[in-house]
Amino acid sequence: MRREFGGVGLALMLFGLAPVSSVQAAPVIRADSFLKATFKQYNVPVTGEFKQFSGDVNFNSKAPEKIQANLDVLASSYDLGDAEYNKELAGPDWFAANQFPKATFKVTSVKPQGDHYQGEGELTLRGKTRKVQFPVKVIQSAGKQIFTGKATIQRLDYGVGQGDWGDTSLVDNAVVVEFRLAVATPGQSK
Repeated sequence: MRREFGGVGLALMLFGLAPVSSVQAAPVIRADSFLKATFKQYNVPVTGEFKQFSGDVNFNSKAPEKIQANLDVLASSYDLGDAEYNKELAGPDWFAANQFPKATFKVTSVKPQGDHYQGEGELTLRGKTRKVQFPVKVIQSAGKQIFTGKATIQRLDYGVGQGDWGDTSLVDNAVVVEFRLAVATPGQSK
């Protein structure tokens, strides 16, 4: 009997992002950050959240081209709110978390574009690396830089959803990764 659940937030990832400063990179403040992935199963949106990730960002709005930002996401931490679904997603048909325990995202550039930045990075998931483009907003708030945005990735580009799950009439190929990453403003402590 086939389990119905959804496939994959990938993301991963991700999507991550965050820009730079002329100082040392600041670690992501996990308690004030999130990384979600939404896919459609039978055309019904399903959202899960990656519960374990870390990263750092070095961003200066006066020199955004010098951004340095990295995100590591524990593949097995994708949570749909059901232990059986989570176990299935960590398995070989989806994230293959035993073989590929983490996804990584590295920002390679950001460029000002109106009231936001246009970012680009490289997402590695299940051993495959692809370029990802995404809009990102940067807000200064209470001694923090907060980076928010969304990116759409194609899960099959990363081999996520094997066997019957490769059928995009069951689980759509597009996955929307939404992120909020907070770091201490350069020169500030957490």
